[in-house]
Amino acid sequence: MTRVIYNKKVDENYYLLKVEESKKVSPGQFFMLRAWENYPTLSRPISIFNEDEGLEFLYQVIGRGTEMLRSLKAGDDIKIFGPYGRGFDLPDSDLAMVGGGVGVAPFYYLTRKIKEKNPKSKITFYIGEDENLCLENLFKNLDIDLRVKKGGFITDLIDFKNHKLIYTCGPNIMMEKVYECGKNHGSEIFVSLDLRMGCGLGACLSCSVDTKNGRKRSCKEGPVFRGGDIYE
Repeated sequence: MTRVIYNKKVDENYYLLKVEESKKVSPGQFFMLRAWENYPTLSRPISIFNEDEGLEFLYQVIGRGTEMLRSLKAGDDIKIFGPYGRGFDLPDSDLAMVGGGVGVAPFYYLTRKIKEKNPKSKITFYIGEDENLCLENLFKNLDIDLRVKKGGFITDLIDFKNHKLIYTCGPNIMMEKVYECGKNHGSEIFVSLDLRMGCGLGACLSCSVDTKNGRKRSCKEGPVFRGGDIYE
């Protein structure tokens, strides 16, 4: 059990939740969050947005569980379990990141850790979002090349021929399109899957996914996979 530091609205149906917990965490890992006793039955898997004198989570209100998270106030109790999963590696080369909607969440902390490792790293971040959103405001304090597409297909904006390494997170249809376009230009693509997770421990198998190497658990062997393992 830990306590909420703040839970603030950052955009339409998007909130940034910070809790009084400090743990060693890798970019792309997630936690299971729970602010209730019996119902809903399952905790909610939320990717780490940032770690800085507490843990921050960016979440979108889309169902009963996240509705209950939205009601939390500073000082309220919350249970968090984790970190879980295999996150993103910190590359030595330049990097393009592609986030769609709440899929932007892992890329703030990832950018911070890459810049700590190599301040001269060049990072291009493509954000695809609905016309009424401004999630890019969360990233404007970072030293990155920020490019935003409101509505339509984010792949129309991406300069694939100049990106040899691409990390992406968001809707599956978006990530598959990023993979197909990137593959055609010889890019190496890594995807972070957003699947329904029951336990986060690999026991319930609810987040299993077909890969070219057989069935894998998104919460254990992922959520980050090579794009070719998922889409070929």
